[in-house]
Amino acid sequence: MLFLFAMGSFFAFSFYFLKFQVERYDNTNEKEKYEKISIVFNRIISQENNLETIQNYLKEVGFIQINDNRLRQAIIQSIPIPYDTPGIFLRSVEVQDDLFILVVSDGEVYLYKDSMRGLYVNYYLILLIGSVILILLFALVIRSLLPMIYLRRQIRKFAKGDVRVDCRIPQKDEIGELASEFHKAINRINALNNSRTLFLRSIMHELKTPITKGRITAEMVENPTHKQRLISAFDRLNFLIDEFAKIEQLSSHNYNLQKSEFIVQELIAHIEKMLLIDKLESSPIANHCPNDLIKADFELFAMSVKNLIDNAIKYSTDGRVSLESDGRNLIISNYGAPLTMPFEDYCKPYFKDSTKPSSQGFGLGMYIIKNTLDAQNFNITYTHSDGVNSFTIEGCIIESSCPLPIPDITA
Repeated sequence: MLFLFAMGSFFAFSFYFLKFQVERYDNTNEKEKYEKISIVFNRIISQENNLETIQNYLKEVGFIQINDNRLRQAIIQSIPIPYDTPGIFLRSVEVQDDLFILVVSDGEVYLYKDSMRGLYVNYYLILLIGSVILILLFALVIRSLLPMIYLRRQIRKFAKGDVRVDCRIPQKDEIGELASEFHKAINRINALNNSRTLFLRSIMHELKTPITKGRITAEMVENPTHKQRLISAFDRLNFLIDEFAKIEQLSSHNYNLQKSEFIVQELIAHIEKMLLIDKLESSPIANHCPNDLIKADFELFAMSVKNLIDNAIKYSTDGRVSLESDGRNLIISNYGAPLTMPFEDYCKPYFKDSTKPSSQGFGLGMYIIKNTLDAQNFNITYTHSDGVNSFTIEGCIIESSCPLPIPDITA
């Protein structure tokens, strides 16, 4: 845009100036002008026969003396020169579309040309040179900025999860240094991500072994109640390890979403297992929309809703949580005190409520919920009204109150 503005301004000024010069010369017939000058000078000569006065006057009105002997000889040969005429003789001469004033005095011939005539013709050359300079400058600027396009594409690829990018460019200026620093930063980020991934996977691998051994040992317990509780505890640990693995894949952009359709009742049954809710006990989850159909990644969605339900039970005044829907959104609510900080703050990693310094945990619950829902293009909102906290997962329900499949009793 700057280049176009500069070119437009340059051409506008040049056009106006050239038009002014052309009109200046076109509006006055030069030949007639020169004839009039010759008449005026001849009148001056008739009153004052002084060559120096004539030459000075010619210079004052913008004429310059031409010292080209070849041109002068050509003019002398092309027209009759009255050398024998006493005094000073002036006349206008046209040679190859150029007009001159010829001054003859004492056998000497002096040739003068209007210094302003033809000057406007050079403006075309100046216009051409100026345009070429502007275009060259533009080309140089574009050539120096082209690597920025390549750099932007590489950074965009890296932002989308492609770690195999190379931002280096064979350029030694500031842009080349910038690209080199970006390349170093990307390598550092990749190294940090690789070390974090290795660390998390090592921990999860090491935890799997004792959990598996504990699970096998739990099978040897004779008391059925203790045995079931131990098995449930180890199953819960396995669930947590699997959750960590999914979170790690999600944060490293390596998780492949597999959306499917399932009803809320299936979701709650899975979450009750994850929360180790005993089937013999009364469930703290009141499901008021068991037949509503959800389309999402079952494992990720279950992880999000499980954390929401777990928090709702933990911080409710009656130890219960309710699930409802409005035909499009899933609403998880409980009776309890409202959040003391803005909801957006709870979605930040490692957030700690300043009003509850003794609270346990790492402050990752809502952060994990928000990220797992964002990965599925679901939004979560929070409201508090009449003592009820409501967390709404928007757009997850595709059909409300769908009928349950009728079991085949003949099977």
